Amino acid sequence: WGQESRLNISSVAELALPLKSFALTSPYGPRTHPVTGERSKFHYGIDLRAFYEPVYSVLDGEVLDVGFGPVIGNFVRFKSGDFILTYGHLSLVFVAPGRPVYAGEAVAISGESGRVTGPHLHFGVNYSGQSINPLRFLSELNNNLKH
Repeated sequence: WGQESRLNISSVAELALPLKSFALTSPYGPRTHPVTGERSKFHYGIDLRAFYEPVYSVLDGEVLDVGFGPVIGNFVRFKSGDFILTYGHLSLVFVAPGRPVYAGEAVAISGESGRVTGPHLHFGVNYSGQSINPLRFLSELNNNLKH
């Protein structure tokens, strides 16, 4: 996606934020991994401060998969149109693959599963098959929520 393009969020009927409130604890892009110290590890998402809190579906969609990975811990992935959203490091997941989800619905509880330094929510966004900065997604989402 070029700089002039906008994410097609405006066509989505229902929108919500993934947490009631949050602060960024690790940005999208190259970084030194907080656990391994590995330099220039690309972070395909953002980490948001969350201490065992409800996590909400951002868009209406469908659960693609739920599972566990050694780094991301307990995770859930959703599909909504051209978007695939990933939530990781969860302590509890309330949904199953194939199930519809609705914006604002509690789908999980944040936690500290996987390789982490403390409890938080990993939030990743793919748009039309490409990883994008979730802050851009949340910014456009916030603009749509205000209108």
